[in-house]
Amino acid sequence: MNQQRDIAEKKINVNPVTKTGHVIQNDGSFVAVKHVHKIATFIQHWQLRNLIVSPCNSTLIRTKRNALYTYDTKAGVDSCCQDSLPFTPTSIHTKCGFLALGGQTGMLMIKDLSTGWYDIKTAGRGMNNSICLSQHQDEIRMTVCNNDQTVSVFSVPDMEKIQTLKMPSAINFCSVSPDSKKVLLTSDQGVAYLYTINQDGFYTDKCEYKVSDEPSLSCAWHQSSEMFAVASQDGLVGMYTIHSATRLCQLGSAETRKTKKAPRSIQFSTGPLDLLAYADHVNHVYVVDTRTFETRQIVRLSPENEDHSITGLTFSPNSRSLYVGLEDRLVELQVDVSARRQFGGGRLIPF
Repeated sequence: MNQQRDIAEKKINVNPVTKTGHVIQNDGSFVAVKHVHKIATFIQHWQLRNLIVSPCNSTLIRTKRNALYTYDTKAGVDSCCQDSLPFTPTSIHTKCGFLALGGQTGMLMIKDLSTGWYDIKTAGRGMNNSICLSQHQDEIRMTVCNNDQTVSVFSVPDMEKIQTLKMPSAINFCSVSPDSKKVLLTSDQGVAYLYTINQDGFYTDKCEYKVSDEPSLSCAWHQSSEMFAVASQDGLVGMYTIHSATRLCQLGSAETRKTKKAPRSIQFSTGPLDLLAYADHVNHVYVVDTRTFETRQIVRLSPENEDHSITGLTFSPNSRSLYVGLEDRLVELQVDVSARRQFGGGRLIPF
């Protein structure tokens, strides 16, 4: 069943040109480098930088050319779990025991991580910019954002197409809220689209947030399912709630060069830690205290006179580690969990 549903629309203009009075101090110390792993992650498209995932603690899955690798961060063992893919992956996601990959010319793969079963399909005519797995009641769904301006929703593992949305511009990223009641899409027009997921699993009741004059690249949900972040090409990350059109605050970049400061990967921590991590196109990772949005830590992953491209970031499921991929290595940052649970400021962890 493939349906383009009639969707109620509401436009919420957040006026991206107006600067907020929010000031953040860069004196946080929420993470410290625990280990640098000598493993590579390959960038398949210069704008798509969400290429590592952590399905379980101490395990990383990443792309490398047309293959998929699993890395055990404790044992230091790197193994190929899928080779000779008919496409080079540009997007990756894992949830509910499955792994999803998107690639060029609409190609995608769904893989059962417990049995090794996989299937390769197509969705759309262009590149799959983003792919997202989610749970709907007792079912698993996969949302695929294609560069041909379509968003397709499939059931997993049978890959039956449930719904197709035709968007005004290409969607760069999608994310389903932790409670599975909302889905957020970010677009080339700088608009974030917020849909309600109804009881039948269809995306309905669309709200539009005009968040930037430049493309919106990525987004993430807070564990409350009420707050979300949208990252844009202009180097800014905007914080919003589902209840108001007013932007909570805006986070910037330490990078001044226009082509290098775009935040291309972003994620909230889980549990009571209340952290937000996002990464620039090169060099910098930021960790923000989301209890107040007043404190941030900036981690530079390259020497001052060099640019090192970031391929993605992800928290481990327990949020004790933050992994940051670069083209020639993986940096494991240890989160100061004890300090965060005490609701105090972070402290530097010796290593």
